Amino acid sequence: MPAGNPEATVMNYLYLHGFCSGPGSFKGQYLKEKFARKNLVLQTPDLNGADFTYLTLTAQLAIVEKICRENPGPWTLLGSSMGAYLAALFAEDHPEVQKVVMIAPAFQFAQRRLLEMPGNMLAAWRKSGFIQVFHHAYQEERPLHIGIIEDAGQYDRRPLARQLPALLIHGLEDETVDYRLSIGYVAQHSQARLILLKGDHQLTGESHLETIWQQIQLFLNLGVD
Repeated sequence: MPAGNPEATVMNYLYLHGFCSGPGSFKGQYLKEKFARKNLVLQTPDLNGADFTYLTLTAQLAIVEKICRENPGPWTLLGSSMGAYLAALFAEDHPEVQKVVMIAPAFQFAQRRLLEMPGNMLAAWRKSGFIQVFHHAYQEERPLHIGIIEDAGQYDRRPLARQLPALLIHGLEDETVDYRLSIGYVAQHSQARLILLKGDHQLTGESHLETIWQQIQLFLNLGVD
């Protein structure tokens, strides 16, 4: 550490919410409050951008980059679902990210979305360019452009190769993202650890949240409450 510059080692914390969610998500606010009790700031930015309709992974990564650029120093990224996938993607090219916490990471976003959709629905989406999705943060349906799939494809094709300390937490009954994707990540990353819980994709039950927070404290050396 450079002499006279103690701030250089202060860790920054950033939580990335999931798809069709927002900074006020239950899990994000829960963790933000827990961090605050330890006198730590967990930033929870809005990744929906100026217009959710034209959301892309590239645009969300740009939001993360802007925040990190404006706050120099080491970073720990936490994320849920697509936010966890974004954390892994961002860490690939940013050595300032020293640790990642991924809750039900939505790896292979484009591939999974395409496989989950009936052929007629996908054809209609490609033809019109838009599909209606329910946005939990806005509590209403919003149009979403096909560009998100086209953009996400480039990231699905890119291997997550960087080795860094990572904590993954996934539900064995996840109906949205197969927990075996997290098993696959851990198999290729020697510094990664996976906690499997009996639960679905949300993992917002009281016992789940308590376990998640306990594991995060241990992983980040914050001292267990």
